[in-house]
Amino acid sequence: MSSARGGWWRAAFGAGAILSLVFSSTLMSTDAYAGSEAERAAREIQDARDRANAAAQAMFDAESRVDQLNVDIAAKEAALAQMEANVSSLRESLSVAAVQRFTQGINVGNPLFTPVDGMNSQATADVFASAATGRTLASMDDFAAAIDELDHARADLDDQKAEAQAARDSFENLKAQAEAEVVRLQEIEDQRLKDEAVQRELEKLRAAEAEKERQAQEAAAAEAAAAAAQQPQAARAAGDNSGAGAAPADSGGVGSDLGAADGGGGSSGGDSPAPAPAPAPAPAPPPPPPPPRPGMVCPVMGAAAFSDTWGAPRSGGRQHQGVDMMSPSGTPLVAVVSGSVNFKQTPLGGNSVWLSGNDGNRYFYAHLSAFEGSSRSVSQGEVIGYVGSTGNAYTPHLHFEVHPGGGVAVNPTPYVRAVC
Repeated sequence: MSSARGGWWRAAFGAGAILSLVFSSTLMSTDAYAGSEAERAAREIQDARDRANAAAQAMFDAESRVDQLNVDIAAKEAALAQMEANVSSLRESLSVAAVQRFTQGINVGNPLFTPVDGMNSQATADVFASAATGRTLASMDDFAAAIDELDHARADLDDQKAEAQAARDSFENLKAQAEAEVVRLQEIEDQRLKDEAVQRELEKLRAAEAEKERQAQEAAAAEAAAAAAQQPQAARAAGDNSGAGAAPADSGGVGSDLGAADGGGGSSGGDSPAPAPAPAPAPAPPPPPPPPRPGMVCPVMGAAAFSDTWGAPRSGGRQHQGVDMMSPSGTPLVAVVSGSVNFKQTPLGGNSVWLSGNDGNRYFYAHLSAFEGSSRSVSQGEVIGYVGSTGNAYTPHLHFEVHPGGGVAVNPTPYVRAVC
């Protein structure tokens, strides 16, 4: 009996162990499945962001091309107006010369009837008339050359206007594509970002991308520093080679470290030309933008696509001093840090906001469709307005600037890339 009871307990214990293993493996597989699903969803969002950013980059590049062509066309039109004024002046001078010559021709008498005492005066007049004819011929040559130059300038301007129109057409197509990608991004984020697990996986992807970019920047900075360090050595080598060509090797006259002409060996004689000065070393590369301050939040509360357009040409000969973040019209905009906001309207920026942050920096928002409330103190993340296209804007987007310490603007792309 005891043997049977012991067998029953062993069977029950074995069955329980099997059930426990099955339940544990089911939980593990469920967690793994959930993890893989979150990873796939995060990757889907990141891929959609990459596509939207690439489309935005293409559109902003096309915008820069259009703006640069417009600047060039304005310069060519000004030069053409000057050419037309020059041609008009030459035409006027030729007309006056022709009238004068015609009048002189009518008044010139037959030499047979010219009194002897007037012969010298007549000869003098003929000399002046001949000289005038020479000047007129020279003016006609200038006029013909000016007309030819004017025709070429007009044809060149027409070609550039046609190129600008093609660039505008391309921009419109790229704008439509970028706007469609932003809409798709918004749809994917609305569906996927509700899951906290997906948000965590997306943060991991963002951190990995940020680390990769940091390493690339460090490698580029190290390469630039190495190139800058090699340039003085190359200049010294050039000076050494020039001195060696002008003096025997044992003369000791190899010149200064900049290859100055007075450093050539004295035993080389006066027949050899002085070595040319070595080129000045290139200026050091500009310092990288300051790192984003911790605690800043994304200025766009929703889907956004952006690219690095810092310094790109803009209409009127300006350079872009911010980052443009495409987002559907009406998307809320928030204060990236706590501070105070001042609402204003400008011809270029349209509805604009200056945020004086409690972190000591100033931030500029432009092209808003509307403000939220009035100028006031705000908390970080508080809605201050909405994406629009007021002012000088082709498509709904936020123009965002960062002014560290309230000074001049710096490239804000690293700031928004770290938090958006």
